[in-house]
Amino acid sequence: MSSRTDGIALPDLLLTEAVKDLEADTPLRDDAALAQALAAGDGRETRIVQRARRLAADTGLDRDLARLRDRLLLLGLALAALGMVLALLVAMALLGQGRHINAVAAIALLIAPNVLGIVVWALLTVLGARSQGGAFGRAVAALARWRLAPQHVRRVWPSAARALDAQHLTTWVLGGLNHLLWAVVYTAAALVLWAVLAFSAYRLGWETTILAPQTLHDAAQAIAWLPEHIGLPAPVPEDLDDPDASRLLGYWLIACTLAYGALPRLLLATLCTAVWRRRRDAGTLDLDEPYYRRLIARFEALAPTRVLDAEHARHAAPAPAHAAAAGSGEPGTLVLIGFELPQELALPAALLERAAWSERVDGGLEEREALLRRIADHPPARLLMACHAPSTPDRGTLRFIEAARAGSIALLLLPAPDAAQLARWRDWLAACGRGDITVHADAGAALSPHG
Repeated sequence: MSSRTDGIALPDLLLTEAVKDLEADTPLRDDAALAQALAAGDGRETRIVQRARRLAADTGLDRDLARLRDRLLLLGLALAALGMVLALLVAMALLGQGRHINAVAAIALLIAPNVLGIVVWALLTVLGARSQGGAFGRAVAALARWRLAPQHVRRVWPSAARALDAQHLTTWVLGGLNHLLWAVVYTAAALVLWAVLAFSAYRLGWETTILAPQTLHDAAQAIAWLPEHIGLPAPVPEDLDDPDASRLLGYWLIACTLAYGALPRLLLATLCTAVWRRRRDAGTLDLDEPYYRRLIARFEALAPTRVLDAEHARHAAPAPAHAAAAGSGEPGTLVLIGFELPQELALPAALLERAAWSERVDGGLEEREALLRRIADHPPARLLMACHAPSTPDRGTLRFIEAARAGSIALLLLPAPDAAQLARWRDWLAACGRGDITVHADAGAALSPHG
């Protein structure tokens, strides 16, 4: 990406992408949005985002986003209910089928899938950070086009998924929800275990055929290290024949469920939340995309010029390097524009032969914007504007020059100008702070690669 400024909040980035999707087929009427965006400031991203906000309000995209948030909240509640069901399943798996529980085997059954799930998430996060992203966004966009999906999902969700992918937030958001769900599962499982063991008689211990009993005792003590160091009681009886052995192992089993089940998931959910908070307001737009280049060209064409007339030149500061410096353009490409030329005045044949393409433009605003969009999509190395020599240069000419993106810009005066006309155009450019633009009096000089 290029041309980045301050970070964009995720909701604004989402709406901007959603408006771009909406305009993929037909551009929206945006006169009021453009005016509001121009008044918002000089930053390119600021203007684009402000325009998207206004269009989102006009087209209902902001309401679609609010409805999507409501749907996601309901989905979260459904996942919480699912977590309670899973907690019962975990508790039943730990309690086994009878009244006798092998405590070490039960806790191993609990820890193993949790560790495996965390490892899989970590691998996906690392791979997602190294990749360019976009796979999730493309998959969701395909699903969102499914006709059974609600309209507001089809309008907003693909852009949301793409925005998350662009900021490498997908694995962190999904991972945070996943960790939170499993934290609920293991916390609820510990509560279920406490309730069952408090009101039912179970015999807890460990059994082995090929291992020494002391080996399982030592393993139980090693497992108890973490819960004891975070303040959870996890006593390990020295003798399984002790009447209190099952009671002690009951506390040990509950503490280990919290320490090795809920605690890691809570910590990882906290980490995911921290990454989300850090990145959610750091979004950027790829201003080199054709869609955004066209918007930038329109803003620059409509923005007030720094110099209104030549007689006010003494009050104007020299302009910076022209907008074409943003990119050198395709090497060797020459584009010829006939700018407000009389219809009877033909463009030089030698230039038409050398130009990659040429076009004439009159005074219509829509026609100019369409031409600027075409130039912005494929910036040429050289842009040669053929202007009417007897005419007086005005603000419209300067606005077009400021908005055009090319490696270099030059003017050719037609028909062949006299000395006064040539001087007038050159003085006007200098007064506007565009002394970097060369003014040619004949087509031969204009064909020079250094002209």
